[in-house]
Amino acid sequence: MKRSYVLYTTSFALLVGMILCYVLVFSDEEIQRQIGATFDKIEIQTSHQATPLPPVEASPDDEDIDTTDALEQIQKIDEVYYSDTIGAYLVLTDNREFFEVSGNANRVIASLQLENEGQTLKLSEFIGMRMITETKIFAVTDKGVLVTIEREGGRWVEQERKAIAGIRPNDRLFGLGFDQTTERLIIMNRESGTTDVELLYIEERITEVETEERDEPEGESSADDEATGEETIDVDAVSPEDEALQTEAEPDPEPLSEWAIESRKALTTTGMSASIQQKFEKFRGVGLVERQGRIYVLDSEELVLYTINPNEGTMNGQMVTPRVYGSTGMFLQDNEIFAIVRPDVFDLDAFVSVD
Repeated sequence: MKRSYVLYTTSFALLVGMILCYVLVFSDEEIQRQIGATFDKIEIQTSHQATPLPPVEASPDDEDIDTTDALEQIQKIDEVYYSDTIGAYLVLTDNREFFEVSGNANRVIASLQLENEGQTLKLSEFIGMRMITETKIFAVTDKGVLVTIEREGGRWVEQERKAIAGIRPNDRLFGLGFDQTTERLIIMNRESGTTDVELLYIEERITEVETEERDEPEGESSADDEATGEETIDVDAVSPEDEALQTEAEPDPEPLSEWAIESRKALTTTGMSASIQQKFEKFRGVGLVERQGRIYVLDSEELVLYTINPNEGTMNGQMVTPRVYGSTGMFLQDNEIFAIVRPDVFDLDAFVSVD
């Protein structure tokens, strides 16, 4: 009798608990949205990793090179970006190479060589990289050249390079961010020879496509016909049905676009302490990370991590440990900021948390 009572009581408690769990947790729209977003990310990562990719090129001495050993080809790291959307590291090097590395950092998934030969816009030092979607990546150089890398047919390919309009000769650029709301790129700038710091907001603008007028001037044909007294037969005339088919077969040309500075937002440093303000006079930032509405920039020489509130236009800083001295950049992973302290070869030990 006692066992039956315990069994019924336990079953009733479990049932009530499940009902309360559903009512209090799963009925919340925000929680349902977060659960749905998590499953969407899992689906994207699964499909991304299942897509066939070209194998890493083998070395001449060993055609069956292990992809783990292939990590050694990633040398002189310039920029790193971790994408939790596809579960992979994206890497740019001083040698103008782009790599996609698995999330557990043990193999190269794909690689791409960015060439300068035959290019009007040459590549210099990369100062920032940002993944916009799971198939599109933007990178920018210190000269304001914007590089677009897109995933097409299972391969990463480079698209047309574009120079950002509005860059001034004394602009010293670093970092690359993205405003999801306005779809504008964000680059930080410190004017050379000054202590002025600002955020550059860059937007894509559609430029008009001029089309040539191919129609003959009115009255020209009729005047010729009257002069000769003969009826002219248009051998190129087509029926309305054929004309409609030709129109459908010739799609309108895609509009041309350019990236240009939409606005410059000056940052104030009046809230800094005297010690940080003194270090700020020698400010030279590396990397740009966005987290929870804030922008973070590292000065790895003066060992200061600066925090920017873009809405208020304010900038403040705090000291960080000497472990990040000489860092060449930063990236965000699992909501934690990491500095690149050993850019010689790709290795998780080369990344140090600055939080």
